[in-house]
Amino acid sequence: MTGNRLVVAAMSGGVDSSVAAALLLEKGFQVIGATLKLQECPEAPGSRPCCGSGGAASARAVAGRLGIPHYTVDCAREFSEQVLRPAWEEYDRGRTPSPCLLCNERIKFGALLDWARGLGAELLATGHYARKEVSPRGEPRLRRASDPGKDQSYFLSGLDSHQLASAVFPLGELTKREVRARARSLGLPSAEAPDSQDACLGGAGAPFAEMLRLRFGGESRPGPVLDLAGRVLGRHRGIHLFTVGQRKGIPVPGRRWVKEIRAGDSAVVTTENEADLAGDRFVVSGLGRFGEDLPGGGMECEVRIRSRAPAEPARLEPLPSGEAGVVLRRPARAITPGQAAVFSAGELVLGRGWIR
Repeated sequence: MTGNRLVVAAMSGGVDSSVAAALLLEKGFQVIGATLKLQECPEAPGSRPCCGSGGAASARAVAGRLGIPHYTVDCAREFSEQVLRPAWEEYDRGRTPSPCLLCNERIKFGALLDWARGLGAELLATGHYARKEVSPRGEPRLRRASDPGKDQSYFLSGLDSHQLASAVFPLGELTKREVRARARSLGLPSAEAPDSQDACLGGAGAPFAEMLRLRFGGESRPGPVLDLAGRVLGRHRGIHLFTVGQRKGIPVPGRRWVKEIRAGDSAVVTTENEADLAGDRFVVSGLGRFGEDLPGGGMECEVRIRSRAPAEPARLEPLPSGEAGVVLRRPARAITPGQAAVFSAGELVLGRGWIR
């Protein structure tokens, strides 16, 4: 896929997106750089790349080095309403959201892709470590990156076939070491830039969930801390401050883990035995797959229940509700409502559902 085609490269100012843009130029594409403005972030010397002016300034410097146009695309309103507000609503329901997946689905390959098409671009490239292929039937399919340690296909698993058809992932066959080396050889200003580590989701010293509560005027929802028998051990300041599997920050004596968060009575249920966190069955909603729909008789596959979790053998079965049941071959630790369960067959990513 080379030639004179116009592609917009999403550039954060970091090394990955910078090298992705450079590789596109080497392949003969016409490249336009674009940086998303997602929030108002202060620009300070030595600050790491993020979604605000610091990231845009770094991306402009890289674009200047590469000799390509650069634009800053203001998606702060869309990011607030389509990513941050739903994230807060999940916390308020006692669930743990996956905002990075929503950002890719609704902002990068939503608002930014629409902007790119408005310029006449056919394609949108990102610095994600993932690969794309075309099936024998001509459908785009997502595959895991060659470097399993950097694979980011988990965060792209919700892209539909139209979004995926427009996606380009130039780093899918490379390792991080190779990307750094390429940046140095090209003299890119971002060659030694630190990884962003979701800087666009950070707050000024406050936990992400608390930042969202303050932003959207939510209630803190204090309540009891319980043991598995229902005995009250203490009280907490808000269910949004907890996630299933959490150990630190539980305001009761002793070593305990969060087993369950109940939004109805604002209770945080805990256990003193980490083995109690293991489970082998759960339900997913909002299931999406590339290509064919889920077979009526179910299917064997692998599933990851968080981004850095290993892919575990599982069976996926449709339910009359339109949801799907997942049965793991081996119990997994801390299956967390609100997180994405990403299904695959080997390196081929089938899609994702939200753990209910």
